[in-house]
Amino acid sequence: MGPCGGLPEGEGPLSPARRGRSSRSGGRSRSGRPSRSEGAGRPGAGKVAGAGAPDSPPETLFLATIPGATPSKWVERFTSRQRRVQLVNHDDAQQTDHLRHDAMGEPLTPLPQLGYLRWPADAEPADVLRAAGVEPQHVHVVRLYEERPVVCVGREHLLAAWDVDADGPVPLRELVEIGEHERMDPARFAPAPAGEDDGDVHVDPMHEPEVPGAGERMALEIVASGAGYTVLPMSVARMFGRRDVVVLPLHCALDDGVDDGRGHPGWAVGLAWLKAADSELVQQFVGVSRGCLLYTSPSPRDRG
Repeated sequence: MGPCGGLPEGEGPLSPARRGRSSRSGGRSRSGRPSRSEGAGRPGAGKVAGAGAPDSPPETLFLATIPGATPSKWVERFTSRQRRVQLVNHDDAQQTDHLRHDAMGEPLTPLPQLGYLRWPADAEPADVLRAAGVEPQHVHVVRLYEERPVVCVGREHLLAAWDVDADGPVPLRELVEIGEHERMDPARFAPAPAGEDDGDVHVDPMHEPEVPGAGERMALEIVASGAGYTVLPMSVARMFGRRDVVVLPLHCALDDGVDDGRGHPGWAVGLAWLKAADSELVQQFVGVSRGCLLYTSPSPRDRG
């Protein structure tokens, strides 16, 4: 594997000399009839064989997403005739379901192979994993980016009059003065994943919620009425934005570079997968997500 995942370094298109030998194959036989190498008269003649053959279905990577994660750019760069991505929408409460494993670290379910993980920026992903009953030593985590927090309030809320241009982001002390009892935590309103109500701890990670982001949607609906506030990652607030909700930046420790306790820690987002489920397909997508170029093996037609 190369440093960014993908195919081993050094593999590339065929050399000019090999392309030359390939171009001399085929043609016509001494009798003037088309040679068999041209594939004349055979079923499927003219189709590309091998990995790029239309008859060969592409490998599918099942990717678990969470609210606010927008992998469309990476999916587009990754997708080819040889591989594709099937998104599986998860809520934050489900973000570790695809990482459930047995005592040996083997996955309890084979799919999705890979998923997004969000955790507080002042903590470690291992903290989130342990809280969900996942042993960190069995998991690969690649940190991709950080997310800034925003505070969302209804247009009639006192905080809606905050002047960001004059006073900057809302400091945490403002929320302390409002009171913790007014904070609408989306986790309070998120429905339990299917199976948990029956005591089934092995929830199918391929199950998608009926309403993605139900907890965030409900929290925003409540604050839109003027009752309380909710704090969300900026990407989530944009995803479920409402015209009757004011979104204000919250003072964040990520902006200061120093966590002095006066700012919200923000969040980190990464990709997580079980070590036992590692594969070339997973490594290729991780490499693309980190901004690395993905080498695509040329088809026989491209080789000349």
